[in-house]
Amino acid sequence: MKKKTLLIKAAGAALAIMASGAMAQGWPTKTVTLVVPYTAGGSADAIGRRLGDVLRKESNATVIVENKPGAGASVGTDFVARAQPDGATLLLASTSPLTIFPHLAKTNYDPMKDLTPVASVAVAPVAIVATKALPVKDFAGLIDYAKSHPDGVRYGTPGQGTVAHIGMSAVTAQTGTQMLHVPYRGNSQALTDGLGGVVELLVVNSDVVLPHVASGALKPLAVMAPERLAAWPDVPTMAELKMPQAQYYSNFGIFAPAKLPDTVAQPLQAALAKAMASAEFQELLAKSYLQPGTGAGEPFAKQVQAEFANNARVIKEGNIKAE
Repeated sequence: MKKKTLLIKAAGAALAIMASGAMAQGWPTKTVTLVVPYTAGGSADAIGRRLGDVLRKESNATVIVENKPGAGASVGTDFVARAQPDGATLLLASTSPLTIFPHLAKTNYDPMKDLTPVASVAVAPVAIVATKALPVKDFAGLIDYAKSHPDGVRYGTPGQGTVAHIGMSAVTAQTGTQMLHVPYRGNSQALTDGLGGVVELLVVNSDVVLPHVASGALKPLAVMAPERLAAWPDVPTMAELKMPQAQYYSNFGIFAPAKLPDTVAQPLQAALAKAMASAEFQELLAKSYLQPGTGAGEPFAKQVQAEFANNARVIKEGNIKAE
């Protein structure tokens, strides 16, 4: 009888330990560090800080937003990849550090193995915009003009190896056109030359050119976004132009270290869904001309994998190198 009692007590203690362990695997269980691998002040930083604010309110989590810029966002990405998969260290970044940069430079992390895509939270559309130096009215006109003027269209982007550059490389490859890439250091520099007629075409974030399109100084030809922009209801997406592989945009998502357990991933995704639906986060999207995220969990992971494979092909075919 005494032996039986001891066994029952031992079993009860084991169940208590298992239960406490299961509870500890929820989210959040401790302070959360949300790493933004870019300098303060940009789109990712604004998204991360607003998301952190809403998560604090909605889930009672203690969230610290920390900027870790450097090496094409790979410094902050590597930091998260090396962290424990307990939901306490998360990455807020575009998919570029996972799907573009590793094809251009060596990274200390394996983008397809060392991180868990948790959820896409916002999309920054990229616009293909004609300057006054380009005499075309629509995207079809651009392609016709480029075919009859090889290397006669210079397109400005925010830089070498950006989503804008990769996207236009996909466009030229698919249409059999030759256009000259002019990389700038950011959207603002490209915009200045575009308004001055130094380049015929701009491929930049849509929010940068919105006021200049409204004034008539620039003309949008297409948008690289999941859906049309509310500001330009008549401007088609690349998918609508039968070029889904050229559908490039900055897809900002939350990533965690690899092997994130479901007991952490599920409550984290639920908290993110609630935060993204909040009035505060929706206000940021509207104010910054961002579109909603594209998915969560396995669907988002498959998007990242497909983007990685497509970028590998485009970068190889276009012989694109890092700056």
